[in-house]
Amino acid sequence: MGNTQAEVGIVFNQTASPAEIPRATEVAQTLVEAVSNPNSTFNISVDASSIQVIQINPTTAAPTSLNTTITTATVAATTTTTTASVTTTTTTTTTTTTAEALTTRRVTFRSAGETFTIELSNPSSSAFTSRATMIKSALEPFYRNEFSSFRFLNVISFSNGSIINNINLGFASTSVPSNTQIANVLVTAASNITAFDIETTSISVDGTQVSSGVSHKISLITASCLALLSWRLSSQQ
Repeated sequence: MGNTQAEVGIVFNQTASPAEIPRATEVAQTLVEAVSNPNSTFNISVDASSIQVIQINPTTAAPTSLNTTITTATVAATTTTTTASVTTTTTTTTTTTTAEALTTRRVTFRSAGETFTIELSNPSSSAFTSRATMIKSALEPFYRNEFSSFRFLNVISFSNGSIINNINLGFASTSVPSNTQIANVLVTAASNITAFDIETTSISVDGTQVSSGVSHKISLITASCLALLSWRLSSQQ
């Protein structure tokens, strides 16, 4: 911040009489009042005590002028420089999306009385695409209505034996229905779908055969024990 001295010349009407021209003290007082006015629009700060007015009366008057008075005011002004610092804050919001864990179940069922064609073994064929779309649109509503954790149904392949249909069902891993529950939906759908056949006794889930909602997977050891028990019973007769 520094001080600047300004010299300002004030010229009054040349046709004014000496009595009409204000005195130097009046000029100074007017300037003091102007710079001291709180409503002043000056963008500089003026030291009122530094105002000095020097009156100059010319000795030669112009033919059309009775008197000319030139008043020079000297003002000491204080120039203030203000630097505004603007801080910009940027807020970054990061959204983290966690992929849902899914569990897939392979479901197989037979469509009895339907004929398998070689085109059904090719996923790019129109026959495969048409049947896959038909099965998907027919079965998805049943699983969606039954399980809130159901996420998708994809047709994987078809094989010979009338037509063996292999599909994948996706569920949220936090709530996966049992094999029996999955099979029971197909059993229910079988009595409501006419576009293709669902042989309820052929349903299997992840390799476990489930017929009419009852699991029939028998291990080799269990089968051997049953065979041995049957032999001993028959030998005692």
